Amino acid sequence: MTPRERLLAVYCGRKPDCVASLADLSYWRAGNGGGKFIPGKTNGANFDVVGQLLELHRQTRAAIHLNVGCFYNVRYEGGVKSESGIRGETYHHRFETPYGVVEEIREWSDTTFSWPITHHMVQTIEDLKIIRHVAENTRYSADWDLYREADRLVGDLGLPVVGTPYTGMGFLMSRYAGVENTVLFAMDEPEEFVATVEAINASHRSVFRLMAEGPSQALIVSDNLSSDVQSPPWFRKYSAAHYRWMAETAHACGKPLATHIDGRLRGLLKAVVELGIDAADAVTPAPWGDLTPEECRTEAGDRLVLSGGVPPSDFHPRVSLAAFERSVEAWLALADRSPALIVAPGDQLPPDGELSRVTRMVEMAEARRF
Repeated sequence: MTPRERLLAVYCGRKPDCVASLADLSYWRAGNGGGKFIPGKTNGANFDVVGQLLELHRQTRAAIHLNVGCFYNVRYEGGVKSESGIRGETYHHRFETPYGVVEEIREWSDTTFSWPITHHMVQTIEDLKIIRHVAENTRYSADWDLYREADRLVGDLGLPVVGTPYTGMGFLMSRYAGVENTVLFAMDEPEEFVATVEAINASHRSVFRLMAEGPSQALIVSDNLSSDVQSPPWFRKYSAAHYRWMAETAHACGKPLATHIDGRLRGLLKAVVELGIDAADAVTPAPWGDLTPEECRTEAGDRLVLSGGVPPSDFHPRVSLAAFERSVEAWLALADRSPALIVAPGDQLPPDGELSRVTRMVEMAEARRF
């Protein structure tokens, strides 16, 4: 099989010829001369780097699955104006509405090669009303021409997994409000809080359906789930219904659905299985995560695709090659229990990781035949 065929087989519940492997090399590229990217864009921005990313994937032989483009565009009604862009070392994203103005500010970090948020959009309860108005007046359209071009560029080297927006809870925690304010809003103003989460989810259902009904082959929702931030009870209370709807919608269109779960795992792997999700992306076991590889499979059961498995620190040259190979082998051993397995750096190859170790990981995966 080609890398594309392996990934599609695994995501769709079939047995590949060997364990599939992939890698997210975008972070490594950013830290090794790639420079700044434009965050939060949905209009094809950053698409020009796909060719450079593909060269890294050809070099390492790891399949590509993410960062090949965003395939929907956004426009606003109801008096909403959106403005975003880089100003020197900061990135600004601003919404102007009849109910007020909110703005996100990020500051470029040369240490992490990323844009940490230094000022969240939502600071007060009144800001939640602004966010609801934005969600209710956001309209989406698909850009399948861009998808077809990405699909052509990727070829057999991987499978473009079509990204869909965060859930309402994911947006509040990761983007709009931050973890602390999100929790405080939920405790202090539950009606306003739930109304905002539901408004964002309702808006995102329209774009999710667009992405499911088009020529996409697999979908992902990148909520950055972690059980120390969204505990299983919290996740079930605020996001379960929307996750179940996404899974049912994807399956009705014949598409598998993955979720990005790159933090603490205990309880959440079981929760996403219950909701019909097909794959857990960027799974990172102990010592970075809280479950061993064996515990990941036990909690997930045999159906859920576990993608990830190799701690990012193991790709650093200070870690012996023997120790690195033991980590890879511990993850590959899960293939004895289920073919629903992909090996990858969890979550990304860090800028100080060795590309040669990615190639070694791929070689070891190809040797683990079914």
